[in-house]
Amino acid sequence: MGIPEEIRKVPRPKNTVVVENKEEGPKHYAVRERAGINYVPGGNPQPVNGKVIGYIYEGRFVEAAERPGTNGPASRSYGSSALARRESRDILDDLMDSMDIEFAVMAYAAALLKVVKPGIKGKRMSTEYARTFVGEWYPGLNLSKNAMTLLYKQIGMDDRIRSVFAGKRLSRMAAGGHLIIDGMLKEDNSSINDLSGFTFKSRVKGIRDISIIYAYDLERREIVCSEVFPGGYIDAAAYSRFVRDNNITKGILITDKGFPPSQLDREFKERPDLHFLTPLKRNDTRIRSNAMMEFTGVLENTESKVLYKKVRIKGGRYLYSFKDPRKELQEDLAYLQRVGKGKDFDNAEHARRKEDFGTIVFLSDQDLTPEQAYSCYSDRWEIELVFRYFKSDLDIRSTDVQDDYAVIGEEFVNTISSTITCRLLRLMKEKGLLKKESFGDVMDDLSGVWRRTDAPDVLPDREDGYWVHPFEYAMDSMVALGLCSGEMYSEKVAKKAAAKASEKVKRPRGRPRKNPVEPDAPKRPRGRPRKNPPAEDKPKRPRGRPRKNAP
Repeated sequence: MGIPEEIRKVPRPKNTVVVENKEEGPKHYAVRERAGINYVPGGNPQPVNGKVIGYIYEGRFVEAAERPGTNGPASRSYGSSALARRESRDILDDLMDSMDIEFAVMAYAAALLKVVKPGIKGKRMSTEYARTFVGEWYPGLNLSKNAMTLLYKQIGMDDRIRSVFAGKRLSRMAAGGHLIIDGMLKEDNSSINDLSGFTFKSRVKGIRDISIIYAYDLERREIVCSEVFPGGYIDAAAYSRFVRDNNITKGILITDKGFPPSQLDREFKERPDLHFLTPLKRNDTRIRSNAMMEFTGVLENTESKVLYKKVRIKGGRYLYSFKDPRKELQEDLAYLQRVGKGKDFDNAEHARRKEDFGTIVFLSDQDLTPEQAYSCYSDRWEIELVFRYFKSDLDIRSTDVQDDYAVIGEEFVNTISSTITCRLLRLMKEKGLLKKESFGDVMDDLSGVWRRTDAPDVLPDREDGYWVHPFEYAMDSMVALGLCSGEMYSEKVAKKAAAKASEKVKRPRGRPRKNPVEPDAPKRPRGRPRKNPPAEDKPKRPRGRPRKNAP
């Protein structure tokens, strides 16, 4: 069937031809340009059609145009992505030195998105990748759910990758630095993988966990590496294998109460720079026998003036005891609240317990100053806060995959996300941004700062015109974090007010005079002037009333 006459008669550019496409719709009749002529020996010349330049639709010629979004979005979320990327460039270098470059960039991009979008799941990764500048900086990545599962699985299969990466991270530690090794549990109720198991605590709740052992750089305050173990794996075996798998030769192993360091004697003997710091139970006989509750000093660098005592015991080991007055008050209050719920108050029992409130005693094989020992203890609680955010604010309390290898690979990427989070937390504290807002609120504000994708890839200026709906308070955070140059909004307001005040001369108070006084004129004497002033040469009348009958 030929082209209908009414279609052929529609005005269109010269040297074009109308062709019919198979599919129905607006592009059924396409207009092609003549690209040339093909001469056939002994026959008529045959025209050669070129590219499509438009379409005939609704009785008019419509010029062909690019499909919407062919070149990607015109703007993307910028603030939070830029901060996470700037603070973690070295991690991408370590990843590329540890594995195939495509897998390295995919793992790094996924880690950035987990920080930028808390709680993101594998099926939403590609959506967030297209929405943020992560997709602009690292184009061409496949971050679909299936691709992410494959990425996690292949990383989890190759322990060499994880070992090389851990070695890169550990080599960046400062000389004489301290490495804190600790563990955490994470919910995983999968019935498919063998890592999910019951622990002593989770069995009561009826949930399964996996164990994650991690190494934390005390000086840089960030997580260096981690490893996944079955939930029911005993602590000593997990710590021993973690130390060996990651070739950790120095650090301080911080454990929970009751963990016997003797179970790691082999590791300590083979690694002389590897030490332990273990809290003792409050009923441990070594505390009373060494009078550890008779404190000898006060730590000056603590807010609550913590008391301390240090004693060397048999075998060359050391005991460190501390008492925090604030925690003593909190524990005392908690005890009294428990007693108030129906239990009889016993003054002798309360007095005995009160001696232990706010106290903690450590056993270590290293000769530390009380300040160093307490710093390891207090920083461990800071790590707990980081992991609380790691599990709640980042919303990765439970795993998003089922396969054993995929679980290991996902936790590898999660560790990178937690490392970036540690850095961002430290930076925001230094800049004073967490005094009035939470970390999550600041990240939300930064995510709301969008920027055009055609902007130059340089440090932007606050007033460069490439921002999309730039909120003043969010832009203030951008300036404070060094993500763009410019003035804070409060500074701009103050300068504008000062300039306005300097331009206008302040009018004197009160209503202006109708007949202003000349500046050089003598000052008028006080009071109302006399109606009939006396003559200047007339003698002054004597004081008082004159006598009626003068002599």
